[in-house]
Amino acid sequence: MPSEFLAEQAKKFSRLHSLDEEGRVKDRQEGAAIFLRLNDRERLDLIASMIEAWACYLPLNRPMISGALRHAWDSEPYINGGRLGSYVSAVAHCPGGEEWTMQDFVEDWGPDLMTADEHDQLNAMEFPLTVYRGGAGDFDELADGVSWTLNFEIASFYATTWPKSWGNLGQPLILSMTIESEDVAAFLNDRKEEELLIPDVGRMRESIRIVDQEQTSAATA
Repeated sequence: MPSEFLAEQAKKFSRLHSLDEEGRVKDRQEGAAIFLRLNDRERLDLIASMIEAWACYLPLNRPMISGALRHAWDSEPYINGGRLGSYVSAVAHCPGGEEWTMQDFVEDWGPDLMTADEHDQLNAMEFPLTVYRGGAGDFDELADGVSWTLNFEIASFYATTWPKSWGNLGQPLILSMTIESEDVAAFLNDRKEEELLIPDVGRMRESIRIVDQEQTSAATA
């Protein structure tokens, strides 16, 4: 059950957003600050309430919510002794997560998650570009993901080092595909991972390739 403090904080995200740019920046900063003050469980509850409101088309202060969601996307909750990916992906696996898809979320919220600098960097990119996605498991599960990177070494890290650190001994796999500018919902680089969010991966499924395992091994040797 959310605490009284958390309930009060959550109410702020439904207030009317500022109309001027300076006010929207302050709203975004306030949303981020509220998220960062909470513990892991409270953050998960807050993000769940925001996404539920979005999925139900309730009034939202998008600048405030985007400030909180950006940190929720970049952060990994640690709950009940385990990591759960990002707070957003954790909420997707909670009851009610079947009402929305990660693809829908990225398509709608991706542009709002970016900073001004990231917008500029995305606009300056020359397409087509090759992107990569790494993980441990089977092709179908990995290929459905919306998070890709321009950096092969980052994909290799998520295929090998990161899964092993959490006890996942599945087969390392790196995928690649070529994309155009219209395929991209957002470019996020706070963690220096050169992350591109691509909502409609299903449309490009036939173009996704498995990177040669020898290349994967060489990159992580």
